[in-house]
Amino acid sequence: MDKRSFSIKKFIAFFLAFSLSLTGCSQDVVLKNGTSKNQESNSNVQTKGGKDLEVHFIDVGQGSSTLIESDGCYMLVDGGDSKYTSKVVSYLNDQSVDKLDYIIATHYDADHLNGVVAALSNYDAGVVIAPDYKADSKVYKSFTSLLKEKKIKITYPETGTKYKIGGAEFTILAPNDTHYDDANDYSVAIKLVNGNNSFILTGDAEIESEYEMLETGIDLSCDVYLAGHHGSRYSSSQAFLQALEPDSVVISVGKDNRYGHPSDETMARLDAAGCDIYRTDKLGDIIATSNGKKITFNVNKSSGSSGKKNNSSGGKDTKTKGAYIGNVNSKKFHEKDCGSVPDEENRVYFNTADDAEDAGYNPCGNCNPK
Repeated sequence: MDKRSFSIKKFIAFFLAFSLSLTGCSQDVVLKNGTSKNQESNSNVQTKGGKDLEVHFIDVGQGSSTLIESDGCYMLVDGGDSKYTSKVVSYLNDQSVDKLDYIIATHYDADHLNGVVAALSNYDAGVVIAPDYKADSKVYKSFTSLLKEKKIKITYPETGTKYKIGGAEFTILAPNDTHYDDANDYSVAIKLVNGNNSFILTGDAEIESEYEMLETGIDLSCDVYLAGHHGSRYSSSQAFLQALEPDSVVISVGKDNRYGHPSDETMARLDAAGCDIYRTDKLGDIIATSNGKKITFNVNKSSGSSGKKNNSSGGKDTKTKGAYIGNVNSKKFHEKDCGSVPDEENRVYFNTADDAEDAGYNPCGNCNPK
């Protein structure tokens, strides 16, 4: 890229940031090669980590859709397939969304893009970030036509660019090339940071893109990782997981899907890494809340369309074993050798009795777990 080209992009980015800052929910943009007072301000916000951030992993079957909220600002990352578009819109309504300050279409596969089109049809949108390639599909044509109708220009991702969302910020991690054999590797990947907490979402990025992210030199460590490509064996490589070192992994996946996601290979790598695993096919909608210091998980076991969180947390995959076993139906937790331990499909595991009680579970009267 020559200096003149960069100067033009830099001017456009800062003009956009200035224009958007006049609205109620500002969207500050800091280019990877640019420094400014805005950049210093964003950094200060992150070290203080003042306000809550909610990350909603919406159950859209064999697809992906994530709603992010911070200080009244909202971002939608993907929207699931066509059969879930009404649920996504309903979910956003239940969360009192009136405008989407950001929309990210990680790539143009139908199981990610259909709900984005529905959201664009129902809500005003600020910045729309999507990769720079074309797809030969009806949903892609609907996407581009709708953007043209609403006079919204796609913001193409540039690695290292930072955007502010409420009291949090996110950084573009990928894509890092302009030509891929597999469209999945065009996926927009981001690192979302709130205080000392961080999340990484990579769309359907596969191993080629993961290795390119490793080469950027950007700190990829995170607390929560949305497993790439629904837990496919072609994503979540060993080297990538070692760089991420996530405490928790969310897998957005459809029950008994025809792809065999998540793969046994990926699950083995996640188990070896000691991650807590949360799956939408087992738990429904999954909500992670960060206060800048700690992340708590809430799950909607019924996987209904309301999107309202309940008071239960935990919901770890049954392959991640803890010291105590909870019953998701009775809301009681037990010692492992208790005669009242539920069947495997109704279990949730906790490391400590305090964890179980914090999740809203009561101790069993027979084994009196402590």
